[in-house]
Amino acid sequence: EEAWPSEKKQRILGVLRSLELPEQGEALDFGCGNGALTEILRHALPPNWKVFGTDISSVALQKAKQRFPACTFFAIGDAAFAGRRFDLVFTHHVLEHVYDLDQVLLEILAHLKSASAMLHILPCGNPGSFEHQVCLLHKDGIDAELENRFFFEDEGHVRRLTTEQLNERCAKEGFALAQAAYSNQHFGALNWITRSGRNFIRTFTDTSQAVDAKAKRRLQLLRCQLWGIWVLRYPAALVENRLRKRSRTVRDYVCLGCALLLYPFAKPMDLYLKSKAFEEWRTRKTDPCGSEMYLFFKRESRG
Repeated sequence: EEAWPSEKKQRILGVLRSLELPEQGEALDFGCGNGALTEILRHALPPNWKVFGTDISSVALQKAKQRFPACTFFAIGDAAFAGRRFDLVFTHHVLEHVYDLDQVLLEILAHLKSASAMLHILPCGNPGSFEHQVCLLHKDGIDAELENRFFFEDEGHVRRLTTEQLNERCAKEGFALAQAAYSNQHFGALNWITRSGRNFIRTFTDTSQAVDAKAKRRLQLLRCQLWGIWVLRYPAALVENRLRKRSRTVRDYVCLGCALLLYPFAKPMDLYLKSKAFEEWRTRKTDPCGSEMYLFFKRESRG
């Protein structure tokens, strides 16, 4: 979680600050992990809000409590917080990991007041995204048995929802989709894919299961393009990752020395791609053909 890039954190911060919320209330980061995004939630909300985080991992919660004392953290199922109701629940890449989505949504609803809101950030399964188009080139690109999970996803992902699918589930409990934003339609996708490394690029552009010869050629061309971008920007990422480390080995210093020679050439490509991704977010955030979605739901009082 600490590894989330700064542009991702700024995007989340911007979305949170754009929401129509009261001047005071209580918010819960459901599935908060080590609390890195709980702290962003605290900074984004008006100063009179109280922010809480909950998770199943006691180790993650202990780290969160140490690092972010301004937030309150508790374990899922903690009896002391069982009756606590919140004005806003925030989740970040939680819903794609849980096996029983309906049960988890019920747990979330149990933490919400009658009049309340939810912001869910999760992978986007809407047709037309960069990743969706690549999946269509593969015979096993989209796994219908795993709620349309994309072939390249981590095994911990058990589904990839569309906007409408999550909207339908939330509507059953009286929530209406009040705001939707999407990221990584093209340049943002190139940014995260080439940042993920050459092994991921190899998996993402695997030609062994191409649907036909034309699809195979397209995947081969895409692999060349993605590897080219990765090679051009890798030294910049290597330098910055090594400099962020609190303790370094001899190997780290050797890598730094080599990468620094190429840094002046790699950094411009890195900055260019990030700037294009930022501009894409600024101008296309309402375009549902993204790889990540930010869905904000509201429910009026049920009396």
